[in-house]
Amino acid sequence: LADASWVYAVMMYSFILLAALTVMNMLIGVLCEVVSAVAATERETLTVSFVKDKLKQVMRDGGMDANGDGKISKAEFSQLLEYPEACRVLKEVGVDVINLVDNIDFIFPEDEDLEGRIL
Repeated sequence: LADASWVYAVMMYSFILLAALTVMNMLIGVLCEVVSAVAATERETLTVSFVKDKLKQVMRDGGMDANGDGKISKAEFSQLLEYPEACRVLKEVGVDVINLVDNIDFIFPEDEDLEGRIL
């Protein structure tokens, strides 16, 4: 190719360089997206674990799990939301406690237990 014209050789090498840089840039973008998704998942897992541990501690300290089954009933949940520590923990992770109290009948239809979701 260089025998034909040096312009063609420069164009070919420029094309190869730009193609390699484009592919490398795409791979870096994919890698950044994966790292971002994993970080968000880990952050969510840590937040759920934090809230779960704090609410368990508030329930244990307040003696609210009356039947000792490790599940939370509507009455126990209502009692839990009367503790300022529990409300503070829920607000820290972005839960609207007032709206949560308003929707307690939707969360616990007919006073059924919430199959261990919170505890």
